[in-house]
Amino acid sequence: MQVLKTLPAFKTGTAITGLLLSAALIAQPAAAVGATPEAVVNTAVERTLSALEDNQISDQEADAILELIDVDRVAPFTMGRHWRTMDDATQASFVKAFRQFARVQLREHLAEFSDAEVEILRTVERKPGDAIVTTKVSADSEEHTVSWRVTENDGWKVTDIEAMGLWFAIEQRAQFQAMLDQNGGNVNELIKEIGSAR
Repeated sequence: MQVLKTLPAFKTGTAITGLLLSAALIAQPAAAVGATPEAVVNTAVERTLSALEDNQISDQEADAILELIDVDRVAPFTMGRHWRTMDDATQASFVKAFRQFARVQLREHLAEFSDAEVEILRTVERKPGDAIVTTKVSADSEEHTVSWRVTENDGWKVTDIEAMGLWFAIEQRAQFQAMLDQNGGNVNELIKEIGSAR
């Protein structure tokens, strides 16, 4: 087992989706940091600490972090069956809006974290190029297990993260579906709503 440096950990009461998104957005492709899933998680810790040195996330820092995840893979998954019904232009608009939505979530929730210690417990290969790295986050006499799904696609990248029994991408997919149910399945309205987040 490997104990990593201090990582900002979620405070009691922090929204689950905010927690999951914030964590999911801090991993870097292994092409830049190493060739293993563990190296990606290790870099995630380092990047989080660096971003929080001044206790806030600037737009520039948020954009830099967003470049480190496979948004082009996560965004379509969150749309579920609706993705296949969207033309190329609408798909591109959604991915752009999703990036803006993710940027805002990152700025809002990552700044709420407090110091914690992270320990890599194990790595399980689901199949070649697809692995789950399980970590233990300890803070304020509490321990939480966080699992990172990392896949290799032109370098290792984080595609999902699980905490408290919820996977971010799956949870976000359910929330977007609920929004579409409420607006009569209007994808353009969903794009407008998440893209206008500031």
